[in-house]
Amino acid sequence: MNLRDSKSKRTIVLTSIAALALLAVVAAPLITQQRSAAQASSSSSMNMTSTTTAITGPPGSVLKLSRANVPMDIPLKQGYVNGNPVFYINTDISDQKLAGLLTNTTGFKVNYAPLLAQAPGDAVAQFYVFKNGMKGNGTLGFQPTVGNAQPGDANYSPLWKINIVEWKNGITPTQLMSEKEVLDAKANGDLTVTPTNVVANCPFIQWHGGAMMIRTDKNITDDSTYGPTQVLKIDTTKMIVTMIAHRGFGPDGRAIYYIVADSTPADPAMMMGVTFAPNDAKLISSPAVVDLFQFMNGIKGSGPMGFQAGIGGSGPGDPNYTPIWKISFNTWKDPSKARILETVADITAMQQAGMITVIPAHGGMHSVNCPFFDPSTVFAHQSKA
Repeated sequence: MNLRDSKSKRTIVLTSIAALALLAVVAAPLITQQRSAAQASSSSSMNMTSTTTAITGPPGSVLKLSRANVPMDIPLKQGYVNGNPVFYINTDISDQKLAGLLTNTTGFKVNYAPLLAQAPGDAVAQFYVFKNGMKGNGTLGFQPTVGNAQPGDANYSPLWKINIVEWKNGITPTQLMSEKEVLDAKANGDLTVTPTNVVANCPFIQWHGGAMMIRTDKNITDDSTYGPTQVLKIDTTKMIVTMIAHRGFGPDGRAIYYIVADSTPADPAMMMGVTFAPNDAKLISSPAVVDLFQFMNGIKGSGPMGFQAGIGGSGPGDPNYTPIWKISFNTWKDPSKARILETVADITAMQQAGMITVIPAHGGMHSVNCPFFDPSTVFAHQSKA
């Protein structure tokens, strides 16, 4: 081999090494970016509590959410309607101080939901909360709260306007068990009733002659069906109701959970196995309602229609949070092009691109009472039964 050949081969080797080095310099950031993007996509909905698993397959196949359905124990409160005991849960209230008080006394996080105070007057029922009198397990530490309606009554609503009842000095308090008894005592001059602007979300679980439907299949897994009911157990001795918390996405993609308490119209209420509450329809055009987007096709998953989990327009702690949701249906024009959507911005982008349609459900008259919870609340109260 002559000197010229040796130099030529050495030049080729050096050139190859330089090319490989350049490729490594260029490719490494790209690989890192791709890995980071994949990790970010995988963790965007985890909220440090759960994972998302996409089953291998063509777009629009299956999305598996881990811990998609969690049995959760929620404290029951006892009250009275028309002289009979009733049992309800308190998940949200429009007064921040009362939200903190109820959280401390029950050990269960009660959401501060200021928009509930803007619910129309004809869409709420009346609660009478006692400020003094006979000691008991009522909201303020006295006798149980008195309501003026239960499911099946024309004026029933899960939202309750709070009225403060206070016995006058020198009057011996008695146990009152109906709105009539409260108003009669007021007319007799025995007590005062002071209306407030505070509205609480207190869906009834069990009442005189009825209760929410109880699920027969108690084995709740990630693959459990959304319906046909939402309640696993009602225990009025331990004062606990066990309900299924469904995993979904908050407006920014964070993991949230929600329960389903009541709905309108009647057909979807029956499908989900919850209380039919006709007065919920009066809330739809009010500020007390926020959008919730559910999917009608595309990627199969744990949503109520059998597709990917829904996306809420707000979440716990947001200034526009409310448990009352106006439902819209998202439909992919070409289901084979469906992708996982995690945020409200994702929905807007796909809608603007002409890939999905967003249509108010049931002619814009479908609302659902779905209190939202942070994952920490759900897992702190996950049922051990």
